[in-house]
Amino acid sequence: MPLNPWITLFSFLTIILPLLNPFVAFAVNPQGEALLSWKQSLNGPTEALPNWNPTDETPCGWLGITCNINKEVVELELRYLSLYGTVPTNLTSLVSLTKIVLSDTNLTGSIPKEIATLHELNYLDLSDNALTGEIPSEICNLLKLQEIHLNFNQLEGSIPAQIGNLTSLKWLTLYGNQLNGEMPNTIGNLKNLQVIRAGGNKNLRGLIPREIGNCTELTMLGLTGTSVSGFLPLSLGLLKKLETIYIGTTLLSGQIPPEIGNCTALRNISLFKNSLTGSIPKSLGKLKNLQTLYLWQNSLVGTIPSELGNCKKLTDLDVDMNSLTGNIPQSFGNLKNLQTLDLWQNSLVGTIPSELGNCKKLTGLDVSENSLTGNIPQSFGNLSALQDLRLQKNQISDEIPALLENCKELAYINLNKNSIAGTIPSEIGNLTKLQQLFLYSNELVGPIPFSISKCQNLEILDLVSNALTGNIPQGIFQFKKLKIIDLSSNNLSGEIPENIGNCSSLIWFEVGDNKLTGPIPRETGKWELGKFRYLGSQFESNFGKNTC
Repeated sequence: MPLNPWITLFSFLTIILPLLNPFVAFAVNPQGEALLSWKQSLNGPTEALPNWNPTDETPCGWLGITCNINKEVVELELRYLSLYGTVPTNLTSLVSLTKIVLSDTNLTGSIPKEIATLHELNYLDLSDNALTGEIPSEICNLLKLQEIHLNFNQLEGSIPAQIGNLTSLKWLTLYGNQLNGEMPNTIGNLKNLQVIRAGGNKNLRGLIPREIGNCTELTMLGLTGTSVSGFLPLSLGLLKKLETIYIGTTLLSGQIPPEIGNCTALRNISLFKNSLTGSIPKSLGKLKNLQTLYLWQNSLVGTIPSELGNCKKLTDLDVDMNSLTGNIPQSFGNLKNLQTLDLWQNSLVGTIPSELGNCKKLTGLDVSENSLTGNIPQSFGNLSALQDLRLQKNQISDEIPALLENCKELAYINLNKNSIAGTIPSEIGNLTKLQQLFLYSNELVGPIPFSISKCQNLEILDLVSNALTGNIPQGIFQFKKLKIIDLSSNNLSGEIPENIGNCSSLIWFEVGDNKLTGPIPRETGKWELGKFRYLGSQFESNFGKNTC
């Protein structure tokens, strides 16, 4: 029997048409159809979703798709792709969807309110895109939501007051947007909330609601770089699980509430660059888990509480740029894990406690711009990890301890503007990692030690305004990295060493107001003018004869 030509043609088209255009007809189920429809709207490269195949029965094997045992899509998770589209609005058929992650996928447009139809949703992450518009209040009807991540977008408007409906919410990350308005006090309804991060929204303003004390599961509160103002609420003391407070560079004022000492899980406190007043609460000494305390650039007064010496896990303490008075507590010697101690630009008095020599993990010490007296403790020779030592602009006297040679990691020393006497110890040459040495405006005498020629990493040597004598050591000019030498206003004599021409990286050399004699070395003639300043040296009249 001859074949019916119409049947033959139909069979042929059934096979060939899906191959020519796979979107003419879907073999996949309705959930797959919805996903493919969204894919069609994207402007990114076609290979971004390579195995989203319309001929598959279900989308369960597709990139970023997870299904349950009933082959229903429960997770859509795509990260770090160039999708170049908008957040899908047509996912109403994915009624079992519990998780949406479209992070760092170059999405634009607004957050569609249609997401509110996905009643099983418990995880929403649209972070690291370029989304605009407001946070739709409709998503606050998704009562199973546990995590919302909208950080690093361009979202505007306020945090919806309806956020208080999401009583299952654990994480709320909104940082790095352009949100405004005030933090809603309904946030106090979120009894399961563990993390709230809304920093970097400079127009987010108003008080931190006292109702936040109801969020007893809270472990992190981040509002740095916002315009929140007023006092820190006393109710923070109710948050026994709180580990981190980041509220720097805001408009906070008033005192640090002593009640924070009740937050015994606290590890990190950052309240820098505010207008906080009053004293540092002694109750912070109860925070046995505290690791970092940043209170710099406020208006704090009073003494540094010795009770902070009880915070044995403390690694970083920074109270720079306040108006603190009194002594540096001897109890700081108990902080065996301390790595950085920054106390500069206060009004501290007394001596530097020798007990600091017990802090053998210390890498940075800055007590500059205070009114400290006494000497540099010999115990500093125990600080084998020390890299940065800043004691300038105090009233420190006596000599530079030779035991500093044990601090083999030292790269920066600044002892400017003190009353340090004696000689520069020859042992300083053992600091082979030293890059910058500032000793100007002291009472140092004797020669510049020849041993300094062993500091081959030296970039800056500043010995201005002392009473140093003798010759300029030739070894100084062997340093290939040396950029600045200032030896002016001393009693140095002799000639400038001929090998100064070896310092090809030198950009500043000043030896004025000394007793140097002789000609300017001819090797300097290859340098551009302006590299030298002599300021009244006895051989200045020879400058024109010996320099190009």
